[in-house]
This record gives sequence, C-alpha cells and structure tokens, in this order.
Amino acid sequence: MDSIIYKVIFKAIEQIENTNLSLSFKDLNLKNPLTIPAKLILELKNLSIQNDKVISFQNIEEVIVVGNVETKFSYNYYLVILFTSNGEKQGHLIGNVKKLGDVLIGVWPFNQQLSNMTPEIIHEKYTNIIKNPEKFSKICLIS
Repeated sequence: MDSIIYKVIFKAIEQIENTNLSLSFKDLNLKNPLTIPAKLILELKNLSIQNDKVISFQNIEEVIVVGNVETKFSYNYYLVILFTSNGEKQGHLIGNVKKLGDVLIGVWPFNQQLSNMTPEIIHEKYTNIIKNPEKFSKICLIS
C-alpha cells in the first residue's frame, strides 16, 4: 500500500498574503482507527477561552489527499492540533468519521516515531495539554 499524505490548505489573510498556506501530514496507516474522545477536543476549545497559551480558530479551507486515494473513511470535517513540547514542534490531523467520531489520521513532522502513536500515549498527551498547558507552548486548535 502506498503512503498517503494529507495536505491541509489554510485560508489566506487577504491583507497580509495573497497565497494560501499549507501543511502536510503523514498518514498513520493504522489497522484500527485511533479515536479521540470528543470530550478532549471540547476541553481544548474551552481552554482556549480561559488560557492565553491556547488558541482555537477556524481556518481550514480544504484537505487534499495525495498518494493512494483509497482512504479507509470518508471524513465530515478536519481538525488540526499544533503544539510545542520540550522545544519539539508537533502536529496532529484529526478527521471526523460518522459513527466513529474524531480519529487521528496524520502527524507532522514526518519523522515522528509512529510507534509512539498508541491510543494510550495520545490520550495521555492531550490530557496533559489540557491539565498542564504551561508545559507546552504555542498550542493551537484549527478547524
């Protein structure tokens, strides 16, 4: 199976730029989908209201699938979570699947250890972001 890349296109701000920005995420290619509890996403959105370290906004224009276009699921919408931990920038692409909910589908940068992408580790990381945002910098939720 060929690898899949998700290219997320963000809307350009007309006053600043005339071109859209993009960020590419590597598909996790997991046999079983790695679901993200809706509660964690909601808590992250609420945290953006209370904490200046966390921002949440809408800016995804489209997501283009590059590579093997036979994806496992059809996604209703996408979310991007970007954060810096111990000086290391990381990003997760989440897609919403009917009957499954939010599913982690891609990571950025590409050189991340995919063996660290277990449900337990991901849920622990998101819970840690919510409970200890001071340990992270530049936490951003983009829808």
